[in-house]
Parts: sequence; structure tokens; C-alpha cells
Amino acid sequence: MALQPTPLNRLSVMAGKKGLTDLHIPTITEDAQDVVGMQGRIRLQKDDKVHNSQWMDKQRNNLLAYEYLCHIGEAKEWIEDCLQDEIDPIIKLEESMRNGIVLAKLADWFAPGIVRKIFQDTKLQFRHSDNINYFFEALKVARLPQIFWFELTDLYEKKNIPKVIYCIHALSHLLSRRNLAPNIKNLLGQLQFTNEELSATQRHLDLSGVIMPNFMNVGSSLRRELNELEDEDYITNVPDLIIEEEEEDLSDSEESQLSIESATEEEKFERYWSDTMNQEKLRACQSIARTFIARKEFKQVHELHHSDDFVSLMSQLQAHVRGNLARNQLAQIRATYASQAKFAVQLQSVCRGYLSRAHYKRTMDYYKANIEKVIKVQSFVKNKLAENAYRKLTTDTNPTINAVKSFIHLLDDSDLDFDRELALEDLRQQVIENIRDNNNLDAHINSLDIQIALFLKNAITIDEVLKHSGAFKKKKEQQRMISEIAVNNQHANPFSLAGIDKDSRQRLELYQQLIYLLQTEPKYLARLLSMTNRQDLGDYSSHKLIESTVLSLFGYATNAREEYLLINLCKYCIAEEMKDVESTLEFMRGNYTFMKLVVQTNRGAKERQFFRTLLSPLVNEVVQNDFLDLETDPVSIYHKAINDEESRTGMPSNRPHAVTSQEALADAEVRDTFVIHLRNLREITEKFFAAVTSTVDTVPYGIRVVARELRLILEENFSSEPHERIIRIIGNFIYYRYLNPAIVAPEQYDVIDAVISPMQRKNLAEVSKMLQHISSGSVFEDAHDIFLAPLNEYVADAGQRFGEWFLALTDVEDPESYFGMHALTDQTNTHKPIVYLSPSELFHLHYTLQTNLDTLEPEGAGILHDIVTEIGPSAYHPDIELPESMVCLTLTNRCDNIPMDPTARLQQLLVDTKRLVIYVIKIQTGRDLAHIFQTPITSENETAWNQLKHKEFTETKEDFTIVSKRRLLQLGQSEPPLDLQTISFFQLKSIANRLVVHLERCKVIANNNAYQDVINMIARDITGKNTRRMQRDRELARMKLTLNHLQEKRDYLLEQGNSYEGYLNSCMTAMATKKGKKQKFIFPFTRQYFHMRGLQKLGLVPKFGSYKYTAKQLHERKVLLELMDIPKRHYDRIPIILSMDQAGIITIEGSYSGWPMSSVQVDMRYEELLQTQFEGVQTVTVLDGMAKVNVNLLIYLINKKFYA
Repeated sequence: MALQPTPLNRLSVMAGKKGLTDLHIPTITEDAQDVVGMQGRIRLQKDDKVHNSQWMDKQRNNLLAYEYLCHIGEAKEWIEDCLQDEIDPIIKLEESMRNGIVLAKLADWFAPGIVRKIFQDTKLQFRHSDNINYFFEALKVARLPQIFWFELTDLYEKKNIPKVIYCIHALSHLLSRRNLAPNIKNLLGQLQFTNEELSATQRHLDLSGVIMPNFMNVGSSLRRELNELEDEDYITNVPDLIIEEEEEDLSDSEESQLSIESATEEEKFERYWSDTMNQEKLRACQSIARTFIARKEFKQVHELHHSDDFVSLMSQLQAHVRGNLARNQLAQIRATYASQAKFAVQLQSVCRGYLSRAHYKRTMDYYKANIEKVIKVQSFVKNKLAENAYRKLTTDTNPTINAVKSFIHLLDDSDLDFDRELALEDLRQQVIENIRDNNNLDAHINSLDIQIALFLKNAITIDEVLKHSGAFKKKKEQQRMISEIAVNNQHANPFSLAGIDKDSRQRLELYQQLIYLLQTEPKYLARLLSMTNRQDLGDYSSHKLIESTVLSLFGYATNAREEYLLINLCKYCIAEEMKDVESTLEFMRGNYTFMKLVVQTNRGAKERQFFRTLLSPLVNEVVQNDFLDLETDPVSIYHKAINDEESRTGMPSNRPHAVTSQEALADAEVRDTFVIHLRNLREITEKFFAAVTSTVDTVPYGIRVVARELRLILEENFSSEPHERIIRIIGNFIYYRYLNPAIVAPEQYDVIDAVISPMQRKNLAEVSKMLQHISSGSVFEDAHDIFLAPLNEYVADAGQRFGEWFLALTDVEDPESYFGMHALTDQTNTHKPIVYLSPSELFHLHYTLQTNLDTLEPEGAGILHDIVTEIGPSAYHPDIELPESMVCLTLTNRCDNIPMDPTARLQQLLVDTKRLVIYVIKIQTGRDLAHIFQTPITSENETAWNQLKHKEFTETKEDFTIVSKRRLLQLGQSEPPLDLQTISFFQLKSIANRLVVHLERCKVIANNNAYQDVINMIARDITGKNTRRMQRDRELARMKLTLNHLQEKRDYLLEQGNSYEGYLNSCMTAMATKKGKKQKFIFPFTRQYFHMRGLQKLGLVPKFGSYKYTAKQLHERKVLLELMDIPKRHYDRIPIILSMDQAGIITIEGSYSGWPMSSVQVDMRYEELLQTQFEGVQTVTVLDGMAKVNVNLLIYLINKKFYA
């Protein structure tokens, strides 16, 4: 390693032979002088200025900075020569090189293809490091030794810029040695810099603390790393050796030295080389030089022979030689074999036979030893082949006959399918019955609640409560008895639809057709519900009955079919009701029927589970925090603060009670509490908001698809409205109509099980109000909400996010795809749909349709008009009480029995055609359906058809319905059904061919593809079979879950009813044991005295008393108003007895000789009389209509005599 040159040595080199005349270094070369006896060596000296003791160190440092800047200038000019482009000045070059752009351009110049893309940006970014890495890759290509490299941080973070410049110098020497780049110049002493530039550079070097590389020795260091010794080095060193020897000789003789100095140059040369010793030294040097040159030449030749190009060339030459030798050897072998061809063929034959037999034996032995594995592999291969065939069936546009035939068995309903259908129908019936029972229980509990409230506030009598507590059970018993009587007397019941006579059966079928039509043609119910919303159907009770009937009509959407049809009804209702809406503001203010339907149907088991999963943690967090208060009204907070102060101190507060909101907020305590409430409200609202917006796929499908239809209708009807406005309307519908009730009343939706206090409900209401503003995108601007204005920024931001969530909810597939439904779904199902309605619902629906028929079917003629006309007048009348027993309607399509419109008829014909084609391809096969129709029929085909008929159409008790549906085929309306079991295969094939041709004529299928469309339709039916089974399994699971939830609710309602009745029983016990009730005194020899004595003699004294009056007495008291067809002068002859032997049952007995029966006795329930009074009825008839009494005075008389 060469010694580090001192600054003075470097300065001497910079001065060179010309001395100091052309060299200018501030503070150093100004007025500089040579060292005495050493020309070219600068003498460091003070100038005339005043300096401190560090003047010499400063000059040395300036010399170091100058040399460093000169090396930067050398690198700059070399890069510019290479790139033929100008770069930044020397002073700025350090900073401009940090982005690596200059180095990347240089790398692309000397190593093309390395740099893919140069990242250029005015601001230094980390991506600029890619440019520096490109330079490193180029250094690898150039094979610059690693010792000259710099680190990425040396340049990017300016940790060691001198090392970067040193690397560029080394690279220049390397490339110039290979004649790939120009030589780098030596600019020491040729550049000038200001004092400030030198000082700044030196400060930078001092701060970095790096060691300055030896730029003067970079060439020799590079050669040393490359293991190369150049001639120049040797030549440079040889004179040094000679000079050293000269100095030794000259030191021996001072006289010789003086003579040499006094001689001329030529004389010195002649004298020196005439010396024998010097000649021997010269020859030694020449020998050394020749040896070095020879070794170098040998090394170059050796390196050339081991270079990649030479090795590749020699490899190609060797390959050619080896190939020629191999071809010559192969030709000789072939010639030998050709001369012995016959023997070779025989030998090969024997060898192949032996090898084949040996291989076959080994294979069979292996298979026998692993027979179980073979069976598994065969099963796997068969499954894969079947899977590939099924995938081909599902993906091919035109599947082949054989592909369809392989999976045609999947269209057959198995016993498992049949059993699951029965189980599903049974569960549906149980769900509907549970819903009705729960509704009745709920109504009973509400009635008890009303009676308890009346009892506590209005002091109603305990007997009224007692009688009412058993009213529900007695009513159920009465209904059961009425139902049994109706069953036993069907011929006498005008409302029965279960009769076996012709009229009852026909009326039942018409009702079944009517309900099926209303289900599958939603336009009628949509118009009817629109009339209900416009209050065009009479009183409020009729509207409610129609709405509840519609839900029963669709079985409360308990299975996929009914849910699909109900969603279609909602879609039609949206279109029907939006016809009259003129603006979005009007829509926002309306309360439409489809909203009620969606909200009611989307609160079943899965919806309640969704609410519970989503809201239960959030609501519990609010409810279980006893110290949480989200009150945002400053006045309310102010009043609460006063109450707390007075409760804490026991003294009246000095603060005034009547204050405004501004005055309340002026109170420091109120203001701090208000701010805390706002902060808590925002945090809790954000939790609710985050939880709600994190759910998209778990939101029930019904609400999502209705929201989508509503969005499409709004966008179509109000195309000029901004998109954000439409999204806000959808958000208001989804949140306010669907989510908001579950938040403000969580106990009603099974979100929580606990009872909510008023403060907790107030907190939930505040959160709900925030979410309501967020969903509608409206900020707090009203006077009563102005103090929530600090949350407006949050409301606006959350509203934007809520809108995105609402839009994501409406991105859902259509109902047909989701449910797997199509127009012929009912035709392919084994079981017909069943609906359960009460007589009142059915007959009232009939009555409403009949009354508004012209509005529902304005065309004047149609299927609805025909069915309603055929049924005749409705049995419904407001004054007639209908039985409560349920009517089971097995729905049928009227199009099966009456002439259908051409489109519907073609659809039915298409279904029948596919059935027959399936039977045909089960027996025969061919390349396409047309080819099968043209193929002659053999006896084997007839035998196979007979076997198929025996398998398909064998009747049993369990599957009679399925077999009948398979056997019978209705080809014409006027013709009887065709029994497939009675026809031959030839007839079957002929009928199928005619039907296909007819469909082709009607353009249902194409006429140029050999009836391939029919095969495609059958393939789609096969691939959709599994989807229908999966849907049925999901429905079974959903039904069970719904039934479990309904039973849980029933248990809850029963428990609640028992608690209510327990409370009533405690009231009754308290009233029955009260003191002060004394036995009334009866005056002797009065009418009452003799009446009681007569009863005592007969042993018929009522438990709670008996009182005898004349009609005249009751008439005078205004209790009795009149007796039918009896003059008032005879009233004193008519005795009337009031008695009560059983609690709550009043017996009224009267006798008169002019009546058809001399004595009339009736029982009247006391609670029914009270209910009559509650409804405002003034008079009622008793004694089988013989007497009219005043209700209020009769109750007063009963209370006075029996309960006083």
C-alpha cells in the first residue's frame, strides 16, 4: 500500500515543471515562493494579514478541499465526455448526484440493457435508490472490484461522497484500459474556486469525518486488484533502482561526482554507458524486462484460451468432430445390421414377446396383490369421469344426447325427496299455526293489560276482572265446541268448504284457483293494497284485515316459494304506488303498503337472529351502563343538575328553574356535562355505525332486493334527481323502516332479554336519532336540535359512508336467480302449494274482490273476473260471526282446467314435451333427437318401455299423487287425459315427435338444429335439480329455526299472561277477603221474604243471592224499558227474578201466561255485559228477545245486589 501523500507533496505535484506561475489556490499560491533549494515546492508562509496560530493548518485544509473539488471536476468532465451531455456544476454535483439519475444514465451508456427505467423526480424519494442500484448492476457487468464500490447510503444519505467520486475514478481507469471510454483528465491546478467554496467544502468534509481516498494512486490500486503489472510500472521502477546505485557510487568519490557535474550531457551519457559495470546493470534490467514481457504474453495467451469466446469456439469445433465420428460409427453399425436383417427381426420378435408376457404377468400379480387399491382407483376414475361429464353437461352450450342420458335419472323424485317435502309442509303448517296462536296470545295479553289499567285508574269492580281472566280460555273452549258441531253438521253449515257434495267441492276448487291466481299474478293484490293505502276500502278494520290476509295468503313467507312470490308482490306494489308520486319529497312523506309488507315479513326467525347478532353487544353496552346519560337538551341537563344539587345538599338550589337553552349552557357544570354527553353520543353512535356498515352479505335478502327495486324505480321516475338524493331515500327506507325499531325497542325483536328502563330507552333513542340523521344525510338545523350542530361535520362524513353501504346493499341478484324460481316451478314440484286461511279472512277477501272487481280488473274480462263470478256472492257479512276453524286450500292453477292463453298453453306444452322426450331417450339413443325420431322401433325397445312403465307407474298408497302426476298427460282441453301406462313405445314416440314439430312451428324452439333446444332445456333442468334440493334443505333448517323461535315466544307470552293473571288473582283474593260485607236483612212477609223461603224449602237458594221483582218495579226504575207486545198495565203481573249461583253468571227468569213458553230463563255473563257497556251500547234484549233493558241501570242493579 502506497503511503498517503502529504498536502505539500500533492501541491508540489500540482505545480509540476512550470512552477507556481499557472497555479492559483486561494490563501496558498497567492504570492507563494519556492522552498530554498527545492524548485516547485511551495513554501507555506504568512501574508501581511493578521493570522492566528492555526494559519498553517487552515492552508493545509484549503489545499485538501481544493484537491477534492478538482477530483470532482475530473469525474464531472469524464461523465460529460461519456454522455455527451452537460451536468450540474462541481459545487452542486454532490447534491444533484444523490438521486442517482446521472449514474443511471452513465450505467446505461457503458452497460446497455441493465437500466430498465430511470426514475426522475425533482424531489428526492426512496424510489431514486433504484437508479443507484442500476449503477451497481452495471458495475458488476464491468467487473469493477468490490473494493472500489460505495454503499447506497454513501450517496443517497451523503455519508461518504468522496468514496463515490473515487469509485467513478476507478471506473474511468477500468473502462479506458478496455478502450470503452475516454481517459479521465488530471485537472489539479487547472481549476479555480472561491474562498467560500473551499471553506464550505472543507466544513462538509470535516463534518462527515470520512477519510479522503488516494486519488493519485487509483490506477495502480486498480491494477493491483486486477493482478496486472504494466510496463509503465516496471519502467518507472527501473530508473529508481539505477538512481539508487548511482547515488551509492557517487558517494564513494566526490571527485568523480564533481567531474560528472562539470561535463556536458553527452559526455555524461558516453561516460556512463562506457562503464562495464553499468552495461552489466543495463543487461540485467533488459533481461528482467524481457522476462516480464514474455510472462505477460504467456499470461495473455493463457487468458485468451480460457476466455468464454475461445472456449465456446473450441466446444463447437469439438462437437463437430465428435458428431462426425459418431455418424461414421452409426453408419458402420447400420450396415452390419442391414446384412443380418432377417435374424434381427426374429430376435426382436422373441424378445418383445418375452418382455410383454413378463410385464403383463407382473402387472396382473401386482393388481391381485393390491385389489382393494385397484377398486379405490377405479372408483376414483369413475367419479372423475362422471364429474367431467357433469361439468361438460353444465358448461356445454349444446350437450349431446349421451351426456344428457347419463344424468337423466337425476330428474326422478326419490323417496327421500318425497319424505322431505312432507316434512317441510308439516313444518310450514306448524309455523303458521304457531304464528296465529302467538298473535292470539298477544291479543289476550294486551286485553288483560287494558283491564288492569282500567282497574287501577277507574276502580272497576273485581268481578269484572275475575270474569275477564277466564274469558280467553272459555272462548277457546267455545270455539272448539263450535268447530266440532260444524264438523258433525257440515250439511247444515253454510260456511263449510269441506263438504262432499258437488257444490261445496266446486266452491272449494274455485277458492283454490282464486288464491293461486292472487299469488302468481301480483298485479291484483298490488292494486288492492294500493286502494287500501288510499283508504278506498271503507273503515280501518277492513284495511287491517286485508293486510293480515295478504300475509296469511303467502304463509308469512315461510318458504322459498312464498318468499319469492311476496317479493314479487312488493315489486308490483312499488310500481303501482309510485305511479301517483310526483316528487321524492312526497315519497319521503308517504307511508306505503310495500313498506309494511317488507317490515312485517322481514321479522321472522332469521331476521331476529340477524338483529340479535348485530345489535345485541351494542345495545347491552348501552343498557348495562347504569351511569350512561346521553341527554343533549341543555335545559334537561340543567334541571337534573339542580335536582342532584338539592338531593346532595338537602337545601333548595339558588339557581333559577325557568331558564332558556342559552342560559342553561352558560352554567359551567351544565356546559361540561353537555360536552361529555356529546362526546359519548358520538363514540357510541360510531360503534353502532361501524357494526351496521360492516354487514352486507348477512343482511336478509328480502330487504335488500326490495331496496334494489325501489332504487331502480326512483332512478327511472326521477332521472333528474341527483344520485346522492336517491341513495338517501333508500337509506331512510332501510334504516328507519327496518333497523330503527330494533334499536329503540330491542326487547321486542329478541335483541336483549332484559327490561329496559326509561333512561336506557332515552339513550337508545338519542343514538337512533343520530343514525337517522346520518342515514338521511341531514344535519342538525332545527331549533330543538340546534345544540347538536357540533356533530354536523361527523354526521356529514358518516352520511357519505352510510350511502356507500346502502348502495352496496342494493347490489344483489334478482329473485329468480337467488331462489332458483321460474315460470314452471309449480309444474315441476311434486306437491302443490297449500295455504291456511280462516273463514273470516277468506270470505272477507272474496267480498272485497267482488266489491272492487271493476277497479282490480279494468279490462272488464279476465281470469279474476271469471273466478269471482263463478263463486257467486260472498258469505261475509259484518254482523255474522264466522267460525275460527282454519280452511286448508291446496292451490291449483286454473289454467289446468280452462282454455289457456297461447303463451301459457305453449309453456305447458313445452313441459309435457320434455317429459315425453325424456322417456324416449331413456329407451333409444342417437347422435341427436331428430335422428332418434327417425330410428325404427324394435321389439327390444317395446320391452324396455314396458319395464320402464312398470317401474315408473306402479301405484302404492304412499306415492299415489306422484304416480298420477307422472302417468296422466293433458294434451287438449276437450280431450280426456292421456294415460302413459296404456300406450306403446311407438305411440309415445309419435306423440313426442308431433309435439316437438308443433313447438318448432310455434317458434318455441329453432328449426335448424335437429331439435337441440329441447335437449338443452332438459340439461338445464338436470343441473338445477341439486340446487332445488339444497334450497329445500335450507328451507327445512330455516323452518326448524323459525319454529323454535316461535315456541320460545309462545313460552314467553304464556309466562307473561300467567304473571298478569296472577296479579289479577291476587286482586280477587284481596277483594274476596275484605271485611265489612254483611248479610242483608229481609223484611218479613214481603215478596222477597216469601221468595227466599220458597227457595229454601226446595233447597235451591243461589250461592250469591236471588232477588224477585215485578216488571212494573223494574220499569219504574228505568231498568226495564219495555216488554214485547205486552201492555204496561200488565207489568205488575209479570215476575222477574235475578239470581247468581255461579260467579259471573247472572240468571234472569221471567214468566207470563201470554208468552209461547210460560216461563223463560236465560244466563248472562257479567263480563259480556260489562264489555257491552264499555263499547257504548245503551240497550240490550234479554229473555230471548222478550224484554229490552237499560245496560247501565242493569249493571248498577247487579252491582248493588250482588257486589255491594
